[in-house]
Amino acid sequence: MPWILFRHFLAELTKVLFLTTAIIVVVVAFGAVIKPLTGNLLGPGGILKYIFLAMVPMLQYALPFAAGFAATIVTHRFASDNEIQAMSVSGISYRVILLPQIVLGIVLTIFMFFLVQTLIPRFLGKMDDVIAHDAAEVFVNTIRSGESFLAGSYLISADRVALVEDFSDSSLQRVRMERVVAIEVDGNGRLITEFVARSGSADLYSSQSDLIVKVAFRDATIMRPGESTLAFAKLIEPVPNVIPVGWERSPKYLPWSELLAVYRDPSKGALVEDVRRKYQPSIAAAILMDQLSKQIAATGTGLLVSEEADRSYEIRDAMLGGTGLIPVPPAKKITLIERQGTLALREASAVGAQLLATADAALSPQSNRLDLIVPEAKARDLRSSGDRAVRWPTRIVGLSVGSGTVEHVPSLQESIEQARSIAAQTTPPLNAYSAAATTFIASIEKGIVDTKHEALSHLVMRFAQPISVALMLLLGGILAIWRRDSLPLTVFLLAFLPALANVLMIASGQGIVRSGKVVSGLTVMWMGSLIFLVLIVGIGRRMARR
Repeated sequence: MPWILFRHFLAELTKVLFLTTAIIVVVVAFGAVIKPLTGNLLGPGGILKYIFLAMVPMLQYALPFAAGFAATIVTHRFASDNEIQAMSVSGISYRVILLPQIVLGIVLTIFMFFLVQTLIPRFLGKMDDVIAHDAAEVFVNTIRSGESFLAGSYLISADRVALVEDFSDSSLQRVRMERVVAIEVDGNGRLITEFVARSGSADLYSSQSDLIVKVAFRDATIMRPGESTLAFAKLIEPVPNVIPVGWERSPKYLPWSELLAVYRDPSKGALVEDVRRKYQPSIAAAILMDQLSKQIAATGTGLLVSEEADRSYEIRDAMLGGTGLIPVPPAKKITLIERQGTLALREASAVGAQLLATADAALSPQSNRLDLIVPEAKARDLRSSGDRAVRWPTRIVGLSVGSGTVEHVPSLQESIEQARSIAAQTTPPLNAYSAAATTFIASIEKGIVDTKHEALSHLVMRFAQPISVALMLLLGGILAIWRRDSLPLTVFLLAFLPALANVLMIASGQGIVRSGKVVSGLTVMWMGSLIFLVLIVGIGRRMARR
């Protein structure tokens, strides 16, 4: 094909492709903003910014259809004006005539590959940041309008509310309130707790794809109808609420290098961490008990530390048994010594002690603390020369196992090994946690397998989607030449249907791979591209004969 014809053909294709892509992207981006709007997570200032950022991710859906439309319309015009026929009879082969579609398809495939591997995951993260930044404004405007704002499990109303503009941390938004009423509800909408406070605040900040809302109430009255209790506190800080604002936690939000790293080591995935955070609290107390037992076996004494109260409790003549600690024969009682630093304060003896996971989530959100319950303890003061009897607290909360070193955060593999050790226990009190440990191990293993399949599905999808752009361009051009006597939109419809089928097959294949059926899922995922190739070859031959 002469260079002037090639250049003209390519320029027309590019112009129509650009205009079509722009229209489709804007329309689809407006559709993407519906979910955060209905969830009351975007204010007027964030809508346009969200739509602008959403345009880049929407390119992966808009480009294939825009490419097919451009190839169909432009090539059909050339064919209906007999320009394609003139090229053919002058000795130019159809491979050369379709060279502009092929060149543009290769360029778009490379561009699309760059998009889905790098830019799109980053822009999805920026979209979540817009929601997190705009949520404070929505919070303020909702309450000012006289309505209640739903922050996780809390429904909050206030007489006065204001956004703190000069807050030093730019990643966090703070809202101050006066004369606050908040209601905590469960998943079924039932009232759990009611707070009436003189003032309060709400901190909103993002973590991965979630919006975290942390509220605090001052001079608050707390009512729990289910327990028929009423209390007053100067400061109440309920557990922070997590509001999912991302579309889903998935490897599809990871750039290529991170996605490949997750596929190679699925334990790095967000799903595995979520499973770990969900199930590890059920065995955290058993892990601490096991650590305490090993400490006693190695040194003859155990040490429990309360960092909040600046106290430590030395345990002697004890071993794990019953519901916690029992005396080591021939001792009849266990001995406990309370210290503040190196100063011994009290000593107590008891026939046994109970160890339970700390229930106060505000003190220990991951339940990685123990409560020491010592009923009927006999205690004496160690600071005086006599054996003056003193009171010993029945329950000491929030204790960790002391080792004299910085607290070690176990890796996932260490947590699994600890869980296996707990699952193998047959003696009390650890045997009571064996079922929970088994569930923890099974959940982690399932999370690892699911993460690997999820990462694989996105790795393959990021190759299948870009290739479909070039195939769509080529098919549209061939159909336009073959059906040059038909209406342009009719020809585009013939190209649109296999493109739509390809999108559905890629999505369906992803779902099948995620479910664990890798071979069948990959087959379905590539079936759309295979259909494209069959149509291109078959229609191309009929076009050449005609």
